[in-house]
Amino acid sequence: MKKRALRKDFYMEIRRSMGRFLSIFFIVAMGVAFLSGIRASEPDMRYSADAYFDRNHLMDIKVMGTLGLTDKDVEAIRSLDGVSEVEPGYSADVMVERDGNQKVLHVSSILDSMNQYTVEEGRMPKKDGECLIDQDFIQGSDLKIGDEITLISGTKDPVTDTFSKETFRIVGTGSSPEYISFQRGSSTIGNGEVSGFLAVPKESFVTEAYTECYVSVEGAAEETAFTEAYDQKVEKVVEEIESIGDRQGALRAEEIREDANEELADAKAELEEGKKTAEKELSDGKAKIEEAETQLKAAREQLETGKQELEAGKSELLASQSTVDEAYAQIESGRTQLEQNKAEFAAKESEFQSQYEAGMAQITEGEQQILAGRAELEEKKAEYESGSAALDEMKGTLASLLEALENGMIPEDQIPQTEAQIAALRETIEGIEPQLEQAAEQIAQAEQTLTQKEQELAAAKGQLEEGKAAIETARGQLAAAEEELDAGEMQAAEGQRQIDAGWETIHAGEAELAAGENEIAVNEKKLAEAKASYENGKKEAEEEIRDGENQIKDAEQKIEDIEDATWYVNDRSALSEYTGYGDNADRMRAIGEVFPILFFIVAALISLTTMTRMVEEQRTQIGTLKALGYGKFSIAGKYLNYALLATVGGSIFGVLFGEKVFPYIIVNAYKIMYVHMPDVVIPYHWGYAAMATGAAVICTSAATLLACYKELASQPAVLMRPPAPKQGKRVFLERITFIWSRLSFIWKSTIRNLIRYKKRFFMTVFGIGGCMSLMIVGFGLRDSIFDVGRIQFQELNLYDGMVILNTDADEKDKEALDQYLKEEKEIGQTSEGYLKKTDIKKGKTKKEVYLYVPQDLEKNQEFLVYRDRKTKETFELGEEDVILTEKMAKMLDVQKGDRITVKGENGVEKELKITEICENYMEHYLYVSPQVYEETFGELPQANNIYFKMKEFDEKKLREIGENILEERAALNVSYTYNVEAQMDEMLESLDIVIVVLIISAGLLAFVVLYNLNNININERKRELATIKVLGFYDNEVSAYVYRENILLTLIGTVVGVILGTILHRFIITTVEIDTVMFARTIKGVSFLYSALLTCAFSVFVNGVMYFKLKKINMVESLKSVE
Repeated sequence: MKKRALRKDFYMEIRRSMGRFLSIFFIVAMGVAFLSGIRASEPDMRYSADAYFDRNHLMDIKVMGTLGLTDKDVEAIRSLDGVSEVEPGYSADVMVERDGNQKVLHVSSILDSMNQYTVEEGRMPKKDGECLIDQDFIQGSDLKIGDEITLISGTKDPVTDTFSKETFRIVGTGSSPEYISFQRGSSTIGNGEVSGFLAVPKESFVTEAYTECYVSVEGAAEETAFTEAYDQKVEKVVEEIESIGDRQGALRAEEIREDANEELADAKAELEEGKKTAEKELSDGKAKIEEAETQLKAAREQLETGKQELEAGKSELLASQSTVDEAYAQIESGRTQLEQNKAEFAAKESEFQSQYEAGMAQITEGEQQILAGRAELEEKKAEYESGSAALDEMKGTLASLLEALENGMIPEDQIPQTEAQIAALRETIEGIEPQLEQAAEQIAQAEQTLTQKEQELAAAKGQLEEGKAAIETARGQLAAAEEELDAGEMQAAEGQRQIDAGWETIHAGEAELAAGENEIAVNEKKLAEAKASYENGKKEAEEEIRDGENQIKDAEQKIEDIEDATWYVNDRSALSEYTGYGDNADRMRAIGEVFPILFFIVAALISLTTMTRMVEEQRTQIGTLKALGYGKFSIAGKYLNYALLATVGGSIFGVLFGEKVFPYIIVNAYKIMYVHMPDVVIPYHWGYAAMATGAAVICTSAATLLACYKELASQPAVLMRPPAPKQGKRVFLERITFIWSRLSFIWKSTIRNLIRYKKRFFMTVFGIGGCMSLMIVGFGLRDSIFDVGRIQFQELNLYDGMVILNTDADEKDKEALDQYLKEEKEIGQTSEGYLKKTDIKKGKTKKEVYLYVPQDLEKNQEFLVYRDRKTKETFELGEEDVILTEKMAKMLDVQKGDRITVKGENGVEKELKITEICENYMEHYLYVSPQVYEETFGELPQANNIYFKMKEFDEKKLREIGENILEERAALNVSYTYNVEAQMDEMLESLDIVIVVLIISAGLLAFVVLYNLNNININERKRELATIKVLGFYDNEVSAYVYRENILLTLIGTVVGVILGTILHRFIITTVEIDTVMFARTIKGVSFLYSALLTCAFSVFVNGVMYFKLKKINMVESLKSVE
């Protein structure tokens, strides 16, 4: 009967206090949902990923060999225990054109069963020449299905050395389980960053050996990825494969040696044949050159003879020309003389002519006188001798004519006439001569006189004729001289013509000689070229033979130096972003181990307050039941069952809701980064459910039992009376009269109420402070995590890119790279150094760090900033300094001045003294000055990296520079800080959503806490509030009376939340960090502001809701006596 009554009262109590019941229900539900949901998110992330990997049959192990893999290697792996399936494949990095830029793609062969692609559009390739392209790569480009894509090797080797074709047709787009995020890994070609993948049939590859072999571990598919059980199964097989790696590597090396020796033997035979061919060709060439030299020598001799003859002809012509010139000079002189003579002759002739004419006139006159005298004589003789006179006259005439004829005084044209006249006269004289003899004597005197006159006249005439003859002689001489000059001139002209003809012959000879010389020069050039060609051919042949011999020697040496192949056995952790996904799951586990606990504690404390208040409110009922004979356990059972029902119900609801909703939100949040993992596997985790439910039940049960124990320890009579009001005491502020005296009555009453109800004060402050601290932690986590990239790559690491050098490159290649970096106008500065991952230890603790030794300390200052995180004091890496990054110092428990053991480049371990500890967030570094390194290890390490930064940052130009750098043989890889920063932002973007979930959950908890505590506060003070209503307080004044307390409690709780949140943030940050990353310890001022504003907003909202509850307080009912 008693039990039934209590059971009935139990159900009635739930109905009566449904608000309190639901408050406990929802607070517990929130706590359990948050605790179990966040904790379940970590395994659910693993389950979701594992489901995707299993569906696409992602390999468990990837095996690669330095000399490739053969079918024998594949069979050897297949025969190992624990190996379920083995499939060999091919892969290579190439470059393609996209949007005018060259991008690096990783080309893989399509496997039959493992690493299955998910086709997003189109279909899988079915034949050679077809390909499936990365869905992420094709987005945002002008490529589409059906287009052809041309592969570029990115090296000096042609693409056809690796692939059967250069051009492939895109038949589909999709994703690969090997790439679960946006990152595609790094490469040694292009800009060093892989932008996507291509999948092609195996027959598209033409390489002799497989490049890799994929292994599926037996039983691994039944285990969940990222778990220890899975890792152990895989690790066991990895060890098995590694155990045969040396043997298979030796067999592979021996096989290559045998093939190489066969090829070497063929090469030697080819070299010998080449030697013989070269010797024969060189011998023939030499004979032809000797023959050409003989012909050229004969031509030179003939040319020389021609030159000599030509010179002789030239000399003869010059001499002849001199003679002709002299002749011409003489002719000219003769002509001058002739002209002078002519002038003189003309003058003399003119003078003679005038004399001649005068003389002839006188002679004619004399002749006339003689004739007249003769006529007179004849007349005189006629008197005594007519005949004698005539005869004398005839004789005289005859004599004159004969004389004139004899003296040549008769012109030639008159000679015949004169001769005829003489003949007539002779005949006449002969006839009359006898007659004249007598007359002769008579006229003798006359004749003598006449004769004398005639003689005189004849003499004069003779003189004239002599003068005339002299003139004629002179004229003849002049004509002869002129003729002689004309003949000489003609002879000279003929000589000149002959000379000119000779010169033409000479010039023709010279032209012929020049042509001969040109021909000889051409032939000499040809001969020289032939000789040079011969010498070059000989040299080339010798060099080729020598190179061939050296190559054979090198090949022999290389064959001798061929080391056994090294196998690289990698599990899934080598895949891009695989480990990152596991790290994200670990972060969720770390957050789930810390963050929900405070959340749960706040919820538990509120439940404790609620149950304690419920028990205290019903002390009269407890006293009555106790007086009626109910036992303590029966009475406590009612409240315990009440708490258990609300707690278990809230826990069930929290588990059902939290383990589905929170993991779903978180897994989908991470799908922002892991876009091609569609699976969301969120099973219920009964272990987390039982843990959260058990914790909630224990907390509420313990709180209820403690509250009941206090009340049940009292006597029924004491319990049936209301508890005595708390005695008012002077508060500390009352002692400060300067402040207290200026406060109004309402404010004094508010302050006294806050101090009087200490339990309510501390619970409210802790509840509000706890919720605010959770929000601060949420905002602070975001600040700390997202500040990592900014601080690391904008404040500490000032370089834009890093070049990984090929240490096997020769000096010429390194100089070419240095020259490019110096001449590139967009690069501002560079700094070389030695960067390598090495082991350091202190005591028995051993860790890995990146050892960095800069070559130039001054240049290093421009690229790396060393500073203390707390004081922000910066310091430099000096000649005697060794600087360790902060997180590694903390992990090794190293302080400034401590000594650590470091493994150097040569593997020798030495101790170094730490001089400074610096701020760093990504990876761990040990910075050592070159002087300290050289003093410690005996020599400087060879530089293997170069930091560089742009004059003005430009992402496009930076990528172009990276591509140009990778064209240099001395460069292996190029990475960019902006790219790393972007990767971090992408990785943390998903965590950002998780943090938002935490913040929203904390805000909801704050709302529930404020509502519950305010509800309890009002219920506790109903009589007090009813009393002040009776005293005349209006509803707004009553509300303000309560609000002032709530506002003060909210403000105090906010201050406490700032302190508690800062401490909790520091604790959580150090908890959720992974080994290689240190999160920033900063919380931005705006995060405190947002947290405070949200808390105050919830407080104002709750106060607004409580206003209506305050209005409904019944003054009459509240003032009834409880006794």
